Amino acid sequence: MPDYDPKTDIHVTAGPTTGGGGLYFIVGALAVAVLIGGYFMLGAPGLHSNVARAPDSNVNVTVEQPRAPAQPAPANPAPAPQRQQ
Repeated sequence: MPDYDPKTDIHVTAGPTTGGGGLYFIVGALAVAVLIGGYFMLGAPGLHSNVARAPDSNVNVTVEQPRAPAQPAPANPAPAPQRQQ
């Protein structure tokens, strides 16, 4: 049988642990961007009011109806046929 020699001399060294600061910065920047975008997309408070305002100047509009078209003259009817007696 072949000799089975598992490698027992494997050494694993862990690298320095990081706090994930770069990931937190990216997630925070995206959250701020979404909040600022929502603020302007949904309407900043005070920029829009739902109060209708009349124009400052007096506007007078006169609309005239079109005149009725002239009636065409009746066509001369053909004389009625005469009965023969």
